[in-house]
Amino acid sequence: MDKQVIDMLLGDDVDPNLQLPDPSLVMYYNDFANRIIWIEGEIDDILLDVAYKIIRWNREDKATSIKDRKPIRIFFNSPGGSLDVEETLVSIIKLSKTPIYGIALGMVASAASLIFLSCHKRLALRNAYLILHKGSCQNISGDFTNVQNAMEDYRKQIEQLEEFYIENTQIPEEIIHEKLKSDWYIRGEKLIEYGLIDKWIDDIELLL
Repeated sequence: MDKQVIDMLLGDDVDPNLQLPDPSLVMYYNDFANRIIWIEGEIDDILLDVAYKIIRWNREDKATSIKDRKPIRIFFNSPGGSLDVEETLVSIIKLSKTPIYGIALGMVASAASLIFLSCHKRLALRNAYLILHKGSCQNISGDFTNVQNAMEDYRKQIEQLEEFYIENTQIPEEIIHEKLKSDWYIRGEKLIEYGLIDKWIDDIELLL
């Protein structure tokens, strides 16, 4: 925005060195004030900031009854990413006493699906979909003992992953064992039927 426009908006007594804030930064702080978090793109260490926010808001709410607390809303559109980061966020979300609402805007895949399914209430746009899978065991290398240890750890991760989906959805166990052999895309009314979401978003007010 040039100086002439700034002068017109703010009057004559304008600091010539005045710079308007970055719009994305303004949006970030507006969302922060409204307890809105975005998980979009790849899940990596940067998203550990989400855990910090959840802990901070629970601290602010400590003297407030759970039913009177302002919910935290997490908007999802992510292909997944780091399982280490995912496990941290899942643990913090489940520990949170302040209600956390997950809102699926589009693709919610892999590690992102685990975080989404940890939310206390789950909503979605009609176009949203989840992708569930077991992940992959790429980049395992080393001598026999190291590879054996890595594979054993991966086997335990897969068992825990299947248990998570069983505990946090209404998908029958036998279907989970069968479908997780490859990428499983779940859309439409199956999201409701399998208990992956609680409600469709048909009113813009739910997003504001």
